[in-house]
Amino acid sequence: MAKTFTRRQVLKYAAVSGIGGLIAANLPIVARAAQPITTKGAQAQELSLAQSIAQAATAFLDTLNPDQRAKASYDFSNNERFRWHWTMPSGFPRNGLPLREMDDAQKALAFALLSSSLSEYGYQKSLDIMSLQNDLGNDPQLYFVTVFGTVGDPAGWGWRWEGHHLSRHYTIVGEKIEVTPFFHGSWPTTSDAGLRAMPREEDAALELVNSLPDDLRNKAIFQGNTLTNHITSNNPRVTPLGQVGVPYGELNADQQKLVVEIMQAYLNVLPEALAETHYQRVIDGGLEQVLFAWAGSLEHRRPQYYRLQGANFVMEFDNSRNRGTHIHSVWREFDNDFGYNLLKA
Repeated sequence: MAKTFTRRQVLKYAAVSGIGGLIAANLPIVARAAQPITTKGAQAQELSLAQSIAQAATAFLDTLNPDQRAKASYDFSNNERFRWHWTMPSGFPRNGLPLREMDDAQKALAFALLSSSLSEYGYQKSLDIMSLQNDLGNDPQLYFVTVFGTVGDPAGWGWRWEGHHLSRHYTIVGEKIEVTPFFHGSWPTTSDAGLRAMPREEDAALELVNSLPDDLRNKAIFQGNTLTNHITSNNPRVTPLGQVGVPYGELNADQQKLVVEIMQAYLNVLPEALAETHYQRVIDGGLEQVLFAWAGSLEHRRPQYYRLQGANFVMEFDNSRNRGTHIHSVWREFDNDFGYNLLKA
């Protein structure tokens, strides 16, 4: 994967900017120290990512009483697996077991499951998004854990972590893992304590569109007014959107680096192997043809929308609400969401 900066540099940036130390007090303290479940002693072995996630999921489920387990568990074939949203649970009731209904030991294992499924950077970003619920007067423990199918079933199983502005989906077939759709949101974009949960997703795109010469900027901007939401919404399956925008291949080297940085801001939340896989798919689909498209204001903290779209994916970023201080953003893959590619006959 050709990177413009390393994962170590990303984490250093996060620490310097204060992202790492601004977890709100109302978030369960067990979230801060959660680690993936690992095998110890003479039986220690190097586990694959799929095995590590399965082990963490089993450890979590084994602590639940029958009522809790019934809430947290669905058949893998149940349509609940495709039912998802980013809004507050009061507006779109979630199914699964909420953190609010777990004891501390169960919460620790739930967060360990989340940690096992993300990079360190991605885990911290999830906690930051959750902590912003305190700024809104929401309950930061209304995030729901749901397991689909029998953990470790080679024919397919999965799990989900979801609540306001954070929706993470994992479909696992054998050793293969799919993670889309995945959704991140941030409201406010900057908290009272100065936390920015999604800084480069916002700033790198503004730097890019404002760096374009007039001819390319006119090509990138497909309408003057921002959109009011991301187009793909919470549809269980999506197809390519309109072919608008300026291709990566028409940008100069510095502008291309900004496109890659935007993609990295999303993909680096994943464990490195999965980030590599997703970026390679972008390359295989034709990086030169990836389109950068814009709508709305070119100024910071003003309503705006942009997207990156390639042959096999679309990434949408919408910051239309609350005068440009309320982000909705999603990564979708046309053939791979919810593991469609892994489950084809």
